[in-house]
Amino acid sequence: MDKNRLWGRLIRHHRIARQETVTIEGDDIEEAFLEICRRFDVQRPLQLPKHNREFEKFGRTAYTKEHFTEAVDFDRLEIELLLPEGEKKRSGARNPLTDA
Repeated sequence: MDKNRLWGRLIRHHRIARQETVTIEGDDIEEAFLEICRRFDVQRPLQLPKHNREFEKFGRTAYTKEHFTEAVDFDRLEIELLLPEGEKKRSGARNPLTDA
């Protein structure tokens, strides 16, 4: 049985500077997120309600330099939930291409 994974990307100048994928053990997304931060050697960013809403709705969110209390050398940290093959992400968002 495949497990969910968390994909982290450091974006610098609109390009992926570094990326890591971590397997989520059980349902502990928080621990997988902390492991990505450890691998990137960055502190845990500020977690705002905006990040929680985006992750719950779309399975992804992004943190900019303003979300870190220390200086960072990248523009954005993106986190995305990767589901096993065949499973669909829950999305409440409308797609204008399929709604037409």
